[in-house]
Amino acid sequence: MTRLFARFRTVHSRFAFRQRLRKPLLCFAAAGLSLLATNPSLAQQHYQQTGNDIPSIGVAGGVTMSLDRERILGDFYMREIRNLAPMVDDPVLREYINDVGNGLVRHAKNVNYPFHFFIIRDDSINAFAFLGGHIGVHTGLILEAEDESELSAVLSHEIAHVTQRHIARNMERIAQSSSYSMAQVIGSMVLTMINPAVGMASLSASIAGMQQRQINYTRQFELEADRVGMDTLYYAGYDAEGAPRFFGRLAAKYRYTTKMPQMLITHPLPESRIADTRARAMQFPPRNLPPALGFELAKMRIRARYSTRSAADLLLDLQAEESKAEHPNQREAIRYGIALALFQLERYPEALGYIQPLRASDSFNLFYLDTLTDILLKLNRSEEAVELLTQEFARRPDNQVITLNLAYAANAAKQYDLTRRVLTNFLIHNKNDMLAWRMLYEANQQSDRSVEMHEALAEIYALRGNFRMAIEELHSAISKTPEERPLTRHRLQGRIDQFRQLEIERNRVS
Repeated sequence: MTRLFARFRTVHSRFAFRQRLRKPLLCFAAAGLSLLATNPSLAQQHYQQTGNDIPSIGVAGGVTMSLDRERILGDFYMREIRNLAPMVDDPVLREYINDVGNGLVRHAKNVNYPFHFFIIRDDSINAFAFLGGHIGVHTGLILEAEDESELSAVLSHEIAHVTQRHIARNMERIAQSSSYSMAQVIGSMVLTMINPAVGMASLSASIAGMQQRQINYTRQFELEADRVGMDTLYYAGYDAEGAPRFFGRLAAKYRYTTKMPQMLITHPLPESRIADTRARAMQFPPRNLPPALGFELAKMRIRARYSTRSAADLLLDLQAEESKAEHPNQREAIRYGIALALFQLERYPEALGYIQPLRASDSFNLFYLDTLTDILLKLNRSEEAVELLTQEFARRPDNQVITLNLAYAANAAKQYDLTRRVLTNFLIHNKNDMLAWRMLYEANQQSDRSVEMHEALAEIYALRGNFRMAIEELHSAISKTPEERPLTRHRLQGRIDQFRQLEIERNRVS
């Protein structure tokens, strides 16, 4: 399902993209916690001069922004991200990163709202958090991590930035001490998460004069996030050494380079901080964890489908790696990667020969089910895919990977009524799922249900923050609704009123 609706996004995003940065929204990513220390050497000098004692700055920290306002701002900002960033709308990767992330959240303190984790297709090594419990991870960071404890160390650090309300504190501090408008700084942050080079240049131009005043506050946030995040990491069952291992390797790798990865610009890693992280990890009993199959499969899927390496080169690499893999989970992930590479090369029967034994040995594995669906559809066996997924849906009706794959296969088999039944129920509890709305849009378009097609498209625009285009689509839906369907017309008008209110609220809190 990786390339699904790429053409749809190209055609329709031109409306949503217009004037998006004219009045930018909303927040500081965790990237923004040290965004004001855009000179890494200056930040490192400060760390060395001041030592590494962690200040107790607590959770409240004098923040006057309410939690409800944080949630509202986070929701609006997520709409901006959906519109501008190359999000990986891949069901199995979404499920994996949310399973890992929320497994950490369950062991975190001061959690005030649900967390949402998502992946950005970007080779740079970066992760960021922002208001309302939203945490983004670049594909480049997942590829850089060597095991799930290392990935979880980064996620737990970002979770701590949210639970300790670092983002809200920094926003208020800048608003109180700066002559720069919040729109200037936030606009740069939007760019930074999408295009680090452009964003950091814009950011530096906007706030260069504020660096020195903000460094100490940034240092406090980073050290507190390290401390709180490492507790979360360990009590969630991971190896505490994952934090110093990942951060230390990253710092060593880029110590003498002039082109720093985004994560080291926004999260400076001087020796004093790395040493402190190592010392803290030693306070926890060691854990010798085997390679996690979910992590190995997720990393392999990113290598095969979301990196710049060609499928032919990847296939050669994996065939050479298979005999060298030390753990069964690593060998299994390599065979999965070979199936994906063969799929990319359009060698579908060979890909099927690899994926079927994997699924036979682990019928509940969603990575295998998703890839098997893709292969069956390419082999023009859509009816078989629908039958398989219908059986899985009966076993796990609430699983988003199975539900979305069933809708995808149903559309391919032209069973549009099945798509509508499955997705209508799914969207009641997953109203922000862009992929589901896109598949519902296609089902309604292909079956000439124009009212429902406009309605689905309106929801897609709204999820991208383009409420005006959403309202236009709903007006088109009302104009095509027969007079004898008054309840439908009232429902559509009610949604228009909701979108208008959301636009007013966005303008008010921006």
